[in-house]
Parts: sequence; C-alpha cells; structure tokens
Amino acid sequence: MYKLMGKVTTNSGIPVFGEIVKLIDKQEVSKVAEKLKANRYTKRLDAYQHLIIMLYAVLGQFNSLRDIELGFYSSAQCLNHFGLDYMVRRSTLSDANARRCPAFFESVYNLLYKRYSSVLADTRPVNGLKRPLFIMDSTTISLFSQVFRGTGRNAINGQKKGGAKAHTVIKADEEVMTFMNITDAVVSDQDILKGLYTKLPEGSCVTFDMGYVNYMAWQEFSDHNITYVTREKKKCKYDVLETREIPDEDKDIIISDEIVELSWRKRWKRPMTREELSHRRGRRPKSGVVLVNESKSGKHKCRRITKWKDNRDEGTITFLANDFETPASILCEVYRRRWQIETLFKRLKQNFPLKYFLGDNQNAIQIQIWVSMIAWLLMQVIKKQVKRKWSLSNMMTAVHILLNSYMGLYDFLNLPEGRWIKIIEARQKKDDENHQPSLFPEMRGPNCENQKSKTYLQQVTDGK
Repeated sequence: MYKLMGKVTTNSGIPVFGEIVKLIDKQEVSKVAEKLKANRYTKRLDAYQHLIIMLYAVLGQFNSLRDIELGFYSSAQCLNHFGLDYMVRRSTLSDANARRCPAFFESVYNLLYKRYSSVLADTRPVNGLKRPLFIMDSTTISLFSQVFRGTGRNAINGQKKGGAKAHTVIKADEEVMTFMNITDAVVSDQDILKGLYTKLPEGSCVTFDMGYVNYMAWQEFSDHNITYVTREKKKCKYDVLETREIPDEDKDIIISDEIVELSWRKRWKRPMTREELSHRRGRRPKSGVVLVNESKSGKHKCRRITKWKDNRDEGTITFLANDFETPASILCEVYRRRWQIETLFKRLKQNFPLKYFLGDNQNAIQIQIWVSMIAWLLMQVIKKQVKRKWSLSNMMTAVHILLNSYMGLYDFLNLPEGRWIKIIEARQKKDDENHQPSLFPEMRGPNCENQKSKTYLQQVTDGK
C-alpha cells in the first residue's frame, strides 16, 4: 500500500478552486447568459465571471464585499485559473448583484443539475413504491430588514424582520434540489401547490407536510396521474365512502384504511373585462379597476390511513393519499421519508453563509441563495467522485482551507494523510541510515514515534 504513496500529487498545476470551476462548462453558461440577455449593459463583469466570483465568495465563506476583495488580492496569481481576467471591485460587484437577473443563476443551477443528475442518483428507494418519489417543503431564511416581507406579528418596538422563503422539491434518491421557488416569507405554502403538477413528471409521487392543504391542487394531481402522501389536519371534514380490509401483517400497525371524499370551495377576486364593464352601472373607482368575486367548488376522493405512532403511548397519526393501490404500510413509510428534506435544510444552513448577505435588495439575496445551491450541487458531485467517504461538513471545511492551494483536490480528498505518510517514510529511512543495529530497534525514540504514526495512518487508510 505504501508503495503507491509516490503517486500522490503534491502540485496539481491549478488551485483547488480552479478544479471546482472546471465542473462548470463556460460555453454552456455563456449560451444561457445570451439567451436571458444577462450581459446587457455590461462593460467588464459578464455573467460568467459574476458567477465565478460569487461561487468563490460562498465556498470561501466571506461575509462582506470587502472580504471578497481581500480574498482575490491574496490570490491574484490564481485569477487566470479561476477564469477571471481582472480584479473585481466592491462597487462593481455590488452593482452586478443589484442588477443582474437571478433567473440566470437559476438557469445555471438547472443546467448543472441536468448534466450531473446521473452522478447524483443514489440507490435508496422505498421498498414497494413503484413510482419515483419527490419530497416538498419550505424553509425560511431570516433577514435583518424588510427586504422580503416577513411573517408573524410585529415586534414590541413596531419593527419586524424580513424573511425569504425557499419552497423546495427534492428527489428522494438525491441530496440536491430538483427545483426551488424563492418568495416572501409571508407567502402561504398552499399557494405554491397551484400548478405544481406541471413541474413533476407524470406517474410520480410527492410527499409534503400538513401545511400544504389545497384540495383543488390535490385534485389536479389525481387528474395528471401524480400521487401524494400528506398528514391530515385535525379540522379536516370528510365523508367515508368505503372501509378497506387491513392485511394480517399490518394489523399491529394500521388501525383503519378508508376511502373518503373531501369537499372544497375556492374563492378569489378578478378584474372585470371590458365587456363586463360596458354593461356595468354606477361609478368606477379612481383606479379604474373593478373587482368581481368568483368561486369554484368540487369534491376530491382520497384515501385516509390511520396508524399507531412508533410509541403507542403518544397516540395515532393519520395520512391522506390519492394512491389506492399501494399498501397502507408503504404509504406510511413514504411520509416518513419526508424528514430527509428537513435534514437537508439543516445541513445547508450549517455549511453556507445564509445569515450574511452581500446586498440589501431582493436581487442580491436571491442571487446568493442560488449560488449557494450551485455550490451545494458541485460539492455533491465531488463527493460522489471521491472514493473515500466524507461527511459534507468535513469536506466543505477541507475545501474552505484549500481553496487557493495547489494541493490537488481529489488527491487530498482520497488520501488526506498522503503527505504526512511520505514525511514519516523519509524520517524512518533517515533513522535507519543513521542508527547502529540494536536489539530493540522498535524502541528507539523518533523511530518509535514514526512507527506509531505509520501504524495509525495505516489503520485510518484501511478504514478501521
């Protein structure tokens, strides 16, 4: 094993951040920028360079524009490897964050996700579920000012902090976002379900918590062959149509399995058309817009499953689903997998600087969030390509430390102890040359410590 240590690269020729940038195809990004006209009114800082600078800021965990500027000054010799041809200034970056459309960064994320989707896939399906599983939830990012409208009551002093809400959908066998929608924190989760069926592939399954109660959207899922699994709210009203028999192997877990019917009524306001205004009598408001009330009602057929909680002393839990074929126990397990997105949000907030933003406007905040998602996706791709098992937080720390280093990213991640092993081997070789033969060679001072380190590193490398 130690004979292979000579293959450890001590200088890859490009810095670690340059190796990360290589995962992004500049030509494809330039085509996206041209399509969205992201380089309009730009003199020097084009969309691609803006992306690279923001990616460097996210991976370097810089909290201000001044930190970014100092970071690039310290790595001036690496700019060519980063794909940059000039030194960015704070004012230029601030203007770019305020003006360039976040849709460009969203499109770059979708481009990278499509390119690396085959690498990101994992083999962790829910046994018995024959449909691809998607998980949906939202997370709130607190802000220090009302850039995005916050939720909740005003504080005692009359001031309320703002907040951005990221409505996210992930695939159960992946650790990245399939797609995401950034809104004000005050926007209800129920409104996001409207039209979601257009973004999900036909024949898929999606699970979400009880905050997404929208019977009209649930019916859209059923009409387009998309199944869902969610929790039932306490005030849910329904009519029982059928009681299904519970299999013998599930009688200890499942209490009831019913087919029920939910009634819904949706009300909204819309502006009158010109034809309707021509037949209307009375004065028009100063704005010239007259609103009219409209409503729509219907019924939704679904499945109601009640089971014991893991600790029976805590009571029962009830699920609603429009899947009438999958066994009830499997649908319960599908909802249990929803917790995967909660742990994903936690790791994202732990590893990326989503508390300190590089601008006080909606544009800058959305750009930084999207670049953080791009960085997360690239880290997942690197993690899949490395043979050694890393936790993402440890790998992020290593990348942060080695960002400007010429260590060789993949060599270091595959064998972090490589350089230290070479030093130990050199020390031991020197000790063997300088010392006379002894009855107890393993007890010599430096040689003893080198042997201990070598044995320890051997165990770490072998995964013991």
